[in-house]
Amino acid sequence: MAVDGNEIGILIGSDLIGSQRGATITRSAEMMDVSDKTSDEAKFLPGKQTMNIECSAFYVAADTAYGALVDAFEDGQSVTVVWSDNANGLSPTTVKTASAYVTSLSVDAPAHGPAEISISLQATGAVTPQED
Repeated sequence: MAVDGNEIGILIGSDLIGSQRGATITRSAEMMDVSDKTSDEAKFLPGKQTMNIECSAFYVAADTAYGALVDAFEDGQSVTVVWSDNANGLSPTTVKTASAYVTSLSVDAPAHGPAEISISLQATGAVTPQED
């Protein structure tokens, strides 16, 4: 059964990024070309895996998770990112965790509308799967 997108959230440590509007988690693998001269067909093997996270939210000045992201960005420190598929529940279910660096933070403050933030993170090291 499909998961409602409203239930998927990004947490920094144990703090949900407040007022999230959207989140995109992209996992990819570098492909290594292992073709040789014996064939005209290309052959590939998967190499290093990466995970990038994009998140948008309404700007809430007192949001604990956003404050942690700003501090981490300014200090060049990593944060623990948690991807949850039950973010609105009383105890969010962890799907994946990773250590990540903030690669960009932006605030959009329109003249007649709510201020929004955009966050980009790059995972470093292993992505930990959910525990069964």
